Parts: sequence; structure tokens; C-alpha cells
Amino acid sequence: MGLIEIVSFTLLCIFGISYMGKLIILSKKNNIKANVFGKGTKSKESLIIERFLKAMTFAGIGIWTISALFPSFTEKWFVGLGKGFTVSIIGVVITLIGVSLFILAMVFMKTSWRAGIDKSTRTSLITSGLYRFSRNPAFVGMDLMFIGAAITYANLIIVIVGLLVVVGIHLQILQEENHMEEVFKKEYNEYVNKTPRYLLF
Repeated sequence: MGLIEIVSFTLLCIFGISYMGKLIILSKKNNIKANVFGKGTKSKESLIIERFLKAMTFAGIGIWTISALFPSFTEKWFVGLGKGFTVSIIGVVITLIGVSLFILAMVFMKTSWRAGIDKSTRTSLITSGLYRFSRNPAFVGMDLMFIGAAITYANLIIVIVGLLVVVGIHLQILQEENHMEEVFKKEYNEYVNKTPRYLLF
């Protein structure tokens, strides 16, 4: 396990700790059950997409962990796509940006942050901070995390799973947009008109 793997795995752990920490803080301090991913009374389509994204995210984290902790195993059993030290560094930098965006997005969301679509409680529409530049900075962060990991380890399975995570995130965003339009109506439509879904688009 070299320096690249150590840094990459540390970033993954920081992501996991911040995610779980946010859930715990919302639960203990604000009595909010923020983890509604794949749960609750929502459309069948939303449940399927949330469960798909959850499965792909866990699969991606698993492959990422194996690639970081057991590089000789992955080199032997996973199809490599060719990588160099410079490319791996670029991958780690992209991962760092992604994790940072994700954490900052959770901070700016305050008590409105949820994992999944929450039909049971009304939250506030957050349009300040990072949300002035992107309607989905946490998801942009997750996209960058998994793209960065795919570049860092450059094996076929992590690339495929990373792409499936990105697809799942996009489908989840579309579901959440429908929900936000239902809840916030004109206010959300005005926000959509002036703020990109991702960063530049």
C-alpha cells in the first residue's frame, strides 16, 4: 500500500465519517431521521432508483477499499486499464475536490440535508453558499469522488461501477427535482432558471 493508496483511502474514510456524522448530528441534536434512502412512502420509481444508487455506491466503496488496501490483489484479478503515477495523482486530486464539495454541501444544507427524498417532513429550499453555483453540489462531489477513484486505480471494475454510480446519481437528481417542484413550486422554478443542475450545465 503506497502513498497514493493511503491518501485515497483516507479521503474515502473522511467521506464516510462526515456522512455518518451528519446523520448522527441531525438525529441526536435535531431529532431528524435524515436517512430516508430507499425508504418511506414514495413512488415505486423513486424507491427503485434510490435502492439502485445505494447498491452501486456500496459496491463502489467496496471496490475502492479493495483497490486501496490490496493493490497486489487487484492488479492480479482486476483488468487493469493502464495507469501512471501522474494520472493517479490527478485522480487523488479530483477525489479530494469531490470529498470537499460533498462535506461543504452538507454544511450549507444545515438541517435540510437528507439522504434520499423525504416525503414526511418539509425542509427549507437552500439557495445560498455552494447552492448559488449548483443545485446539487453534494451529488457533484460524489460524482467527482468516484471519477477520481476510477482514475486513481484504473481497473475495469471500478470504472464500470463508478459510471453506474454517476448514472444512478443523475436519475436520483431527476427524481429529487420533481419532488422539489411539487413542494416549492414557483420558488423552485425560479431557482432552476438561474442555477445550473451541476456546475456549468
